[in-house]
Amino acid sequence: MTLYREFDGSTSPVERYGPTMAAAERNLKKALADRVTAAGGGDEITPESRVKALAEHWWTEFHQLDRSPGTLQLYRDRLDNQIIPGLGQLRVRELTTGAVNRFIKTVGHNHGAAIAKVCRTVLSNMCGHACRLDAMKINPCREVAPVRPKVKNPPRALSTVELAQVRASFTYDDAAMRQELPDMIDGMLCTALRIAEVLAIQWPDLDLEAGTLLTGSVVVRVKGQGLLVKTTTTSKVHERLLVLPGWGVDLFRRRQENRRASKIAWDPVFMSSAGTLKDPDNAHTQLREAFDRMGYTWLVPHHFRKTAATALDKAGLTPREIADQLGHSRASMTLDTYMGRGIVNPRAGKALERLSPAELRVRT
Repeated sequence: MTLYREFDGSTSPVERYGPTMAAAERNLKKALADRVTAAGGGDEITPESRVKALAEHWWTEFHQLDRSPGTLQLYRDRLDNQIIPGLGQLRVRELTTGAVNRFIKTVGHNHGAAIAKVCRTVLSNMCGHACRLDAMKINPCREVAPVRPKVKNPPRALSTVELAQVRASFTYDDAAMRQELPDMIDGMLCTALRIAEVLAIQWPDLDLEAGTLLTGSVVVRVKGQGLLVKTTTTSKVHERLLVLPGWGVDLFRRRQENRRASKIAWDPVFMSSAGTLKDPDNAHTQLREAFDRMGYTWLVPHHFRKTAATALDKAGLTPREIADQLGHSRASMTLDTYMGRGIVNPRAGKALERLSPAELRVRT
């Protein structure tokens, strides 16, 4: 027999019997463990628990939240490849600010600042979880030195002359033409979307008579499932209707005339040579190789999204309208609080007419 303190602070007697004293004691311990589990305290995390156990306990809750598949895969990879191997055998009480700081510095040295920054975020979430379970008093990650990845090639907008030169260079690159990279770039320019969003465009999303595109999905690779089209969840305006410029409608009409049969459940406008979804990572690699062949070693795909955003700004669109076009959740706190949003924006489509190949040829 023993007194058991419940989670509400009250105590109650618990007793069990057995043919021997040892058997009775085992039955009593089992009964106490069952009471803990029934009260939601099974697999409790304490200061004596291993960091590995804390990681898995946190992950059990986190992976059920509304997060994008890419984020879940990124965080799980950091757990499996850096955090658990590097800190998993420590006790939770040993996960001090100094220990975390040393670990983050080591990860940054071995794997780069970008990986170290994600590890810091995951560890902070884990420690916050431990604080909520009373296994920690404070989150040791709060005082860890911030990780600032070095930006080698900060995105900038291309001038009309530079854009015309890039387009002309593509016509001399047989590999780029076979991979349909010029159309992919024009898809980014006429919509201001990211590569993963452009590759997720499906024919049912387009209304070429109205000149509109319903967007809000990305192509992602999910471990164990392969490439999928997923609705984005990181933005409050993830699903939105975009008005295409005239030359953008012509682009999609031309692709529709040469439309290939899809071998998958989706019907993407831009697909791989095998008739399946095109991997955004492969697209990045193909573009990088093409830019290097053409001598544009400084150029990255995000420059084209920046170029489209700059065209909208030069046309006089407000930050709110540009944020709507690009799918950003907030232009600023003031605009979010006091101004409504106009998701369907004909001015955006008109402004992107400036990037038409024919228009650039006239200017140059």
